[in-house]
Amino acid sequence: MVQAEKDGQIESKMIKARQMEEIREARRVEAEKKEAEKKARFDETKESLRKKRKRNKTSGGDDQDGISDAVSAGTNVKSKKRVAFA
Repeated sequence: MVQAEKDGQIESKMIKARQMEEIREARRVEAEKKEAEKKARFDETKESLRKKRKRNKTSGGDDQDGISDAVSAGTNVKSKKRVAFA
């Protein structure tokens, strides 16, 4: 009779351990899924910023050509910055 009670306790502990393992596994899978979504959003944002930067470089290159044309034409272009302290 005592042995039967111990078997029942051990069995319930094993069932509880299995349930806890299933819960841990579900949490781990959910965390991996969330991490994958976060990485996908990060990569998407990174790509969009790269595309914006490429667009600005092409227009920025045109501005640089305008400055170099002005310098070669003999106009005085100052790029020296001044800082005044009060």
